[in-house]
Amino acid sequence: MKLAIIMVGVAIALLLTGAFAAPAYAHQRQLYTIGGKDYLIVIGSLNEPAFVDDKTGVDLRVLNADPSDPMNSRAAGATPVTGLEQTLKVEIGAGDKKKEMPLEPVFNSPGQYSAPFYPTIATTYTYRIFGTINNTPVDLTFSCTPAGEAGAQPDNSAVTVSEGVVRKGVAGGYGCFESRTDAGFPEPYMQNNDVSKAIAQVQSDVASVKAPPAASGGSDGGMAWAGIGLGIVGIAIGAVAMARRGGSNNK
Repeated sequence: MKLAIIMVGVAIALLLTGAFAAPAYAHQRQLYTIGGKDYLIVIGSLNEPAFVDDKTGVDLRVLNADPSDPMNSRAAGATPVTGLEQTLKVEIGAGDKKKEMPLEPVFNSPGQYSAPFYPTIATTYTYRIFGTINNTPVDLTFSCTPAGEAGAQPDNSAVTVSEGVVRKGVAGGYGCFESRTDAGFPEPYMQNNDVSKAIAQVQSDVASVKAPPAASGGSDGGMAWAGIGLGIVGIAIGAVAMARRGGSNNK
């Protein structure tokens, strides 16, 4: 009986250890020497896995690397680097679209910074972190990968990024935002961007319709066509409002 209790206790301890040792979600770790000091940068997206129209964002952690285990963000000697919201910014990229945002410190989590946003399309997003660390200019770009952690390849080669900045290691990865279309239930989900495009198409179609000539001196025909056009646009606007309300209720 005592042996059984001991075995159960050991099993629970192992489960708890695994739960705390494993990362909450997939992130990429990159080791840099910046201005003569080693820093571990951990980056990914908030609320992973995230879908289009979800609230997500840039999730950045910067630590002084543990000399004995520099790629481990949970190593005993890894300490957070605070105050970087004053020296760093992030530029989010999706295709040819760019958006610059501030990095805000995360409450009660020293060394962690975030920049929330709502992705509107499923594509490859880049996070460009730029500014200064350790009084040294940095300009680093990170990219999601469709396969996430599973598709990431480790790289321990030394790469000079810029003056005073050398990348010494890469491990892990983070996934790109997925389309909600196939994830909708019980009805397929129509993404906000798709609804907006549908409304624009309806408006274009209505504008291209030519009203027939009014009957002898009257304007009833023209008024009727105008009413039909406004009705169609109204239905479309109502549809996008309902879709967006549904999306916000899922946050």
